[in-house]
Amino acid sequence: MRCRAAAPRPLRAGAACLTVTACVAAALSLAACASPPAIHRYAGSASLVTARFPDVAEAMSASCRRAASYRLQRGAEWFGADSVAAACAARDGAIRSLGHANRALASYFAALEALADGKVPKLDAQVDDLADAVGDAGSFDEQQVSAIDALASFAANRAADGYRRARLRDAIAGQNENVQRLTAAMHDILDRDFARYLANDGQAQSIFYRAALTESAAREPLTAILVRDSFDERETELAERTRAVRALAQAMLTVGRGHQALYDARDHLGGRQLLATIVANARELDAAMKRVDKAF
Repeated sequence: MRCRAAAPRPLRAGAACLTVTACVAAALSLAACASPPAIHRYAGSASLVTARFPDVAEAMSASCRRAASYRLQRGAEWFGADSVAAACAARDGAIRSLGHANRALASYFAALEALADGKVPKLDAQVDDLADAVGDAGSFDEQQVSAIDALASFAANRAADGYRRARLRDAIAGQNENVQRLTAAMHDILDRDFARYLANDGQAQSIFYRAALTESAAREPLTAILVRDSFDERETELAERTRAVRALAQAMLTVGRGHQALYDARDHLGGRQLLATIVANARELDAAMKRVDKAF
């Protein structure tokens, strides 16, 4: 069946189907042809949040390497890339683990958006391995790993079996608990661990620059001014990034609330109130992503 571009006219008052079967068939036909705007809008805005994580992760890794170099420069005459990598190994592992979780969410949102449009979702070739990778890293508990596995499996299976809009309600109902669990976990890690990482980087930076100022102030006043300016720039950058990381953390909770709204209205996915709620949700996400874009 091909859907027409224009929406069919509603039945006039007093009009009746010839049979109950015909009425049901007509209703199903209209439901199949109507792309749920709330789902499309939600999945699109949620996908923008997950799409920003890789840039944040890369910047967080770079920040660690810079802070490690500060400490190493103060403690040794020479150091190599291997020393910096060793100092940042734990953070890099945590960032990779969170990246796998983010990818599971991204795959689910992409599948949801494609299904809302009546398309076959594109498959992430490595999506099936995400839960194993996260489980091996030990960054998430058993229930959270299970949520990652469920979301990744949903995305993979929907790409394979031609899942369609007719069962979007079932998909939202079945995955809501997993989305809530994973967005809450990602919020906690971003708000707690990533913010702490940046605070540690700031401390290492402060020690390094203060020592440099102490050593150069008397002998080379011009150098001291340049060091101060460089420190101020770095300090401002870290402060902006800390605020942005917290904004990204809150965005994860906003993504969870949006999905909860879909779940609560799963029997009326085409309702105006749901669409209004999702639009407000998307505006919150837009504001948060602007802060992330500015900092990263």
